[in-house]
Amino acid sequence: MKTQVLTAVGLALAMAIALAGCADSSDPAVTSGIGIDDYDQIDMDAEFGGLTATDEDEAFGDPSLMMAGLDDDAGEVDDPLLEDPAIAEQVAALRAAGQEPGDPGDPDRPRFTFLRVKWGMLDGPVDSSGNDDDVGALLDWTGQIRVDRGIVIIRRVIRFERPFDHIVRPRLDPQTVAFVSHTGRHFDGLVLEIIEPPQGGQDDPIEPNYLHFETGPLTQTFLVTELPELDEVFEVAPVGNGAHFNGFSLAELNACPVGFLSGRWAPLTPEEAAIDTNGVRGRFRGRWLAGHGHLRGYMRGAYGINAEGTRVFFGKYIDRLGRFRGFLRGTWEPSAEENSWASFRGEWASASGQIDGFLRGRAYHLPVTPGGFYEGRWATDCGDNDAIMQ
Repeated sequence: MKTQVLTAVGLALAMAIALAGCADSSDPAVTSGIGIDDYDQIDMDAEFGGLTATDEDEAFGDPSLMMAGLDDDAGEVDDPLLEDPAIAEQVAALRAAGQEPGDPGDPDRPRFTFLRVKWGMLDGPVDSSGNDDDVGALLDWTGQIRVDRGIVIIRRVIRFERPFDHIVRPRLDPQTVAFVSHTGRHFDGLVLEIIEPPQGGQDDPIEPNYLHFETGPLTQTFLVTELPELDEVFEVAPVGNGAHFNGFSLAELNACPVGFLSGRWAPLTPEEAAIDTNGVRGRFRGRWLAGHGHLRGYMRGAYGINAEGTRVFFGKYIDRLGRFRGFLRGTWEPSAEENSWASFRGEWASASGQIDGFLRGRAYHLPVTPGGFYEGRWATDCGDNDAIMQ
């Protein structure tokens, strides 16, 4: 199985390089050279860290990122709920209403909330394909996620080893997603869309809507209105296991593109720190995901402290074929929380330096493997995404 997966990665890389070579050379984001930036030599005092607006090999030529990309592709799923014509028609009507511009606070509008939740060994190997011989002791997360009101659509499964891990079919009801899930040295998860019908006016108040996460290792309840601000890890035994919740909401479906960030956040080793002269304190690499959870591209960079003492980070965002899509830059702050290393906030810019969007997130450490992971959000700059990035 491993040989087949690695062969697929090699073929994907060869195809990506070939396609990238056919890119329109007139694109202002593309300059000569592919993969010429040295991510071990990012300068915390240089504009954009000294990086250039050049293309890269697919996934920066990183086999572990390519493997993670294949896992993302394998996460596509058809929600059995939409096989019911009546529910499919209701969802289509709510979507049509959601595509109409209007006041985000209007109770006569439907509300759309996206949630990305992972559970298991959150700091598991980033280069694992889910087929490792040493999977560790399995933890049974079989359970359900439900809301009190509305419709929950499954947009993505994350690393389910199907058919052993699977969504329970048929769906119990439109409010409930039941699943069978077991994790060893890695994690499983779901990307969900919660659609709440119009509330019916301020003069006819309704009860708050709650989301319930119900599994053997962990049970948690959240207000659906709080999910867009939620970015938190809940640890469970044995050590290293937990669940991470990350979400955002859309006032209308025609809003500018938004999505998730996910990857590795690793401080320099003592040996690396002893010879670094650029102010680097650590590095990051990961995936750039759409709101529905599918892979849009990759990000890579470093964080550190510049000559003025400011904590900064720099990096690059590329699409799935390795084409340059933006410089990343911003600031970070260490965290006083036990399992959290840092929070970060910044922006991405075009080759000309124009701001195209914003990103933020948190880096976490769990005491199992060296390094840690980060989760976050991104939003295109259309002048109306401030709430997403709060």
